[in-house]
Amino acid sequence: MSKPMSILSFLLFSIPTGLAINEKSRPIEITKDVVIIGGGASGTYAAVRLREDLGKSVIVIEPRPNLGGHTSTYLIPETNTTVDYGVQSYLPYGPASSFFARFNITTEVFSPERLNSLNVDVETGKTLLDYRAPSLNATNEALSRWLTITQKYQQYLEPGYWSFPRPGDIPDDFLIPFEQFAKREGIEAAVPRITAISGVGYGGVRDLLTLTVFQAFGASLTQDFLQSKLFRPTNSNNALLYTRALSLLKSDILLSSTVQSTKRTKNSIQLTVTHANGTSYLITTKKILFTAPPTLTNLLPFNPDKRQKTLFTPWTPSAEFVAIIHAPCLPAKTSISFLPHAVVPTSYLSLKDYPYTLRLDATGPVGTNLFRVVFGANYTLSTPEFQQLVRDRVQDVIRAGSVNTTATANCEITFRASSDHSRPWWPQDAAKIQSGFVSKVNSLQGYKGMWFAGYAWGAPYSSTVWAVVDTVLERMVGV
Repeated sequence: MSKPMSILSFLLFSIPTGLAINEKSRPIEITKDVVIIGGGASGTYAAVRLREDLGKSVIVIEPRPNLGGHTSTYLIPETNTTVDYGVQSYLPYGPASSFFARFNITTEVFSPERLNSLNVDVETGKTLLDYRAPSLNATNEALSRWLTITQKYQQYLEPGYWSFPRPGDIPDDFLIPFEQFAKREGIEAAVPRITAISGVGYGGVRDLLTLTVFQAFGASLTQDFLQSKLFRPTNSNNALLYTRALSLLKSDILLSSTVQSTKRTKNSIQLTVTHANGTSYLITTKKILFTAPPTLTNLLPFNPDKRQKTLFTPWTPSAEFVAIIHAPCLPAKTSISFLPHAVVPTSYLSLKDYPYTLRLDATGPVGTNLFRVVFGANYTLSTPEFQQLVRDRVQDVIRAGSVNTTATANCEITFRASSDHSRPWWPQDAAKIQSGFVSKVNSLQGYKGMWFAGYAWGAPYSSTVWAVVDTVLERMVGV
């Protein structure tokens, strides 16, 4: 089994070949056709396509010490096996299968291990004995109805929002609260599966615009899920794709690096970039492809003007974290969901009626006591705050007697790995959408030499964002 590349290797690759790592007296000058901000799924794919297929010189600027974005993989030292705790699977959509084949990575149908479900009250840790999840048949029947509906609107939402209806032509279904839509269409039984897979609706799904749920769990994902077509690498190591992409791109990647400022001239854009080791770069380009989360903080070094600030300011902040914990007091082969008491007995639209959502899934191998943590909130918090919250909720479960354990006092929770996936989302404002928000966001493509790709510009899954990147490149470089 291929092992993930070491952090040292990542850092070595992050320095362009032939440049001394301690050359800090003056900025290293680089000129590229395209500068890519962010080395996640979109940025990595764009770099490969631009350099290898379209003959453009590129450089990727990524603040983390690795490529991959939401792809997080943990190497278990006791077994020398890997656990994916971020991205779990891929849709056979657009260029996805060929992208894996490009790096000689074989794939298999994604078949998650079946775990015993334990539903507990998020406030007390007590088992929700009277909660009844929908049956598999009821879930699939509701998802089939959902598929029929989402297929009607697929042309507007996949891949990307280039064909999104103009103001006055936006379907009413997009703009009504999801609770109203779900009850009208009788798809409540699909809500637990939709929210578990997509994570949509931190703080509640009832008042979300139905458009938001269409974006999070659209036609392609619904169809591939129902037909069991989701896939993953055969070795269960999603990071392998990005390790091999890094090996290919090598000196055109700046890891552990951030943009400090930009300066625009009549014919170019100059970016001042700093590596974590202190090395500075002055990069000249004509085009920037921005694939990072479009927060004002991330955009600040690019000098956003009033037009850009007006469009990005009303986005809804959130917190998203994934992690691997060692929890010897929790039962193996179990998935623990922390739910609001309002779900009892079958109020599926209440599943997210709490400021945050938390689930712990046993990962195996048996005896390792490892759990994948999936967390999302409708507010922001730091990594230490997230970790303490998880520890507190596990103690609630222990004290409530919801699991059989000899740990009557504290259960020692150790975080083996943790990753912050926080990002903002479109505003939940029907009037704003109706007034042309999407058209205005699309109009930013190419404005001031900046182009955009990533989760915010199409369905938020690796396979679909790769397809979105292709549509952006068509317009950016005239493919």
